[in-house]
Amino acid sequence: MVTLRNAERSDLEQIVTVFTDCWRISYPAALPEELVATMTPEKARSLWADALTRRASPIVVAVSDADLHEVCGFVGFRLEPDDVGYVSSLYVSPFLQGGGAGRLLLAAAETRLYAMGAATGQLWVFQQNAPSIAFYRRQGWEPDGRVETLAEWGQPQLGMAKTLGG
Repeated sequence: MVTLRNAERSDLEQIVTVFTDCWRISYPAALPEELVATMTPEKARSLWADALTRRASPIVVAVSDADLHEVCGFVGFRLEPDDVGYVSSLYVSPFLQGGGAGRLLLAAAETRLYAMGAATGQLWVFQQNAPSIAFYRRQGWEPDGRVETLAEWGQPQLGMAKTLGG
């Protein structure tokens, strides 16, 4: 079992570990090798150190009930200017995927976004990441017709959306 709580700055190294483990272990099966290779521990640390300072973009972590300081997954989200809830990230340790932490984290983000005034949620997922797309579909998210390729990643991403609060 896991417990959810707001991320703290002291969670940085464990967030980086979960994130880089996903890039090294889960992503190679779904994404091109050259993309996976772009994510270094230093880049991940910089990315998440910055993210943990943004008040308008909360991060919720899943921690082991056995050790409330052991981060096994996290979700980041924010309210966009037009009251659209945006799930910016969702990562669960590849060693614990399939145990329900991702579902709990995503549901927590949806609930908080709805409470913040969002009627609709949106997210991006790499178009080649079939396991993640299937996961989001099981949680009621559907492709919404948006596709984009950011220069940073060089791979197409699929937009997905869900009506919140239903």
